[in-house]
Amino acid sequence: MTAPDTEVPRFAVVGRVNKGKSSIVSTLAEDESVRIDPRPGTTTEIREYPVKVDGRTLFVLVDTPGFEDAPRALAWLRAREVSASERPARVAELVRGHEGTDDFVEERRLLAPILAGASVLYVVDGTKPFRPNYEAEMEILRWAGRPAMALVNRIGAGDHAAEWHRALGQYFHVVRDFDAHAATFEERLALLRAFRELRPEWRSAIDEALAALVAQRLRRRADAAAEIADLLADALTHVEELTVADPAALRGERDRLERSFHDALRAREARARRRVEALYAIGEATFREAALERPALEKDLFAEETWQILGLSPGQLVAAGAIAGATVGGAIDAAVGGASLLAGTVLGGALGGGGALYGVGRRFARVRPAGPPGVPGLLLDARRLVARGRTFRIGPHAGLNFPWILLDRALLHYDAVVHHAHARRGEVALASGARAGVVADLARGERRELEAVFLRLRRGAPDPPRTVRDALERAIARVLARVDPLPGDPAPV
Repeated sequence: MTAPDTEVPRFAVVGRVNKGKSSIVSTLAEDESVRIDPRPGTTTEIREYPVKVDGRTLFVLVDTPGFEDAPRALAWLRAREVSASERPARVAELVRGHEGTDDFVEERRLLAPILAGASVLYVVDGTKPFRPNYEAEMEILRWAGRPAMALVNRIGAGDHAAEWHRALGQYFHVVRDFDAHAATFEERLALLRAFRELRPEWRSAIDEALAALVAQRLRRRADAAAEIADLLADALTHVEELTVADPAALRGERDRLERSFHDALRAREARARRRVEALYAIGEATFREAALERPALEKDLFAEETWQILGLSPGQLVAAGAIAGATVGGAIDAAVGGASLLAGTVLGGALGGGGALYGVGRRFARVRPAGPPGVPGLLLDARRLVARGRTFRIGPHAGLNFPWILLDRALLHYDAVVHHAHARRGEVALASGARAGVVADLARGERRELEAVFLRLRRGAPDPPRTVRDALERAIARVLARVDPLPGDPAPV
C-alpha cells in the first residue's frame, strides 16, 4: 500500500547562506521554479518541493534559509545540556522557546522541518576553505539527532574538497561530492540509495522512488526517440506546391515557395527540440555548445558551417547510399521470387551510390515542375498550356546528407538535454569532450539500416507506411540508449 504524501521521505536541505542549497533542491527536484540567486539570503522562508511521478509524491525536498547565528545558538544549547540523550529535546526547546522573538530566527526556521521528522542534507561549498566556525552549525545538526548526509557542492573554481571531507566525516555518516550544476541522473539516484542505508524505516519508500524515477526516465527516452523519429519522418516527406498563373510573377513565386519550404523544416526542428526539452521538465534553459570548436546547435539548419561539421563524410554517404539502395533493391528481388536474377539488388546499389555522390553537398531543396504521377513530359506540358498556369513542387529534400545532419543535431540536442542539471540557468553547455557530430561514429550496420529507412521515407512521401516510421524509431531508440544508459538496459551487443 502506498503511503500518503504526509508519510513520504522528507529531506531538509540546510547550510550557511549562499552555499548552493537552492541549486541542489532545483536539480534534485528537476524544478526550475526554485529561485536561485548569487546574492546571499535569497531563501528566507521554508518552501517544500515534492518530487512526483505520475501524480504520486515520491519524496519531498525542503528548501531552508541559512544559518546566521549558529555559535550563539550552540552556546544556548550547551548551557542547558543534561545528557547526550536529551540533546534533541534541547533543540526543540530552542525552537519553541524563542517563538515570537527576534532571536535565532533563521535557525528556528531551518530546524523546524528537521524536528518534524525530515532527514538532513547539509550543504557546503567545496571551492572555499573549511573554517572552524562551521563546526557550530554541524554540531547543532548532530544534536538534532536525525539521519544526516553532507554534500560538498561546487560553486566556484577552487578545490578544498579534501579538507571538507576530513572535517565533515567527523559529524556525518555519509559525505558526498555533488555539483548541483553538473549532477547526473545516476548521482541523484546515488543520494537516495545512501539514505536507504541511513534510515532503514524509509527503505521500502526509497526503493519505490528509485524504481519510479528509473521508469520515468525510460519513458522519457522512449518518447524522445519517438519525437526524433517523427521529426525525421516529417522532414523527409515534406512537400509543398504552388500554382503560378502570371508568368511575370514566376521567379518571385518560386523564391517564395523555396523560403516557405525551408522555413517549415526549420520550424519543425525547433518544435521537436521544445518537445524533447519538455519531456525532461526543461523550460527556461537555452542550449549552446561551448565544448565544440564550432557551434552546431545554434547555427541555421542549412548553414554551410553546419553541413561542414555534421552528418556523414562523402565516402560514408556513398557507401551508405549504395548499401541502402542494394537493400531496397533486394526487397524487389524477394517480392518477385528471384525472377529478376538479382537485378534489383545490383541496380539499387548502383543508383544508391550514384545518387549519394550526386547529392553530397546539396543543402537546399529545388523547385521543380509538378504534375500527376505517371504523366509523360509532353502531355504534362500540353496540360499546362491548357490550364494557362504552372504548378511547381518542392520536396522531399533530396540532399543525401540532409537526414544525417538533422539526426546529428537532434542527437546533440538530446545529449545536452539529458545531461542538463536544472540548477544551471541561462546558457547550458554540452558535456566536456562532446564531439562535433555523432552519426559519423555509428557502426556501418546502423548507418545502413538508417539510410535504407531514409530512402523508403522519401519514396513514400507524403504518406509513407507506418512500418517504416516505426523502424526508424527503433533504430533511434538504440542510439539514445547509448547517450543516456539506464539501469535495466540490456547489455550492449
